[in-house]
Amino acid sequence: MNKECNNQKLETCIRYGLINHFKFFDLHKILKEYKDAGGKQNDAYVVLESLRGDFKKDSSEDLLLELLDVVTGFCSPHLWIWK
Repeated sequence: MNKECNNQKLETCIRYGLINHFKFFDLHKILKEYKDAGGKQNDAYVVLESLRGDFKKDSSEDLLLELLDVVTGFCSPHLWIWK
């Protein structure tokens, strides 16, 4: 899978999860699968940040911010995806 396709898949999956009220750990799993498929930390950050505008006045923005914390490593070590 090429980089662009992988990033597009991440965006699609996270967007779907937020719209359908997935829980944090379900979204965390999507990020983990993205990384395991070769996804890069910086690319994941860019994808998640790009979604924020679509969910600004929504409780989903809080989940996006939590996921951004995970991507940057600003979370408990057991939640780290990139070390």
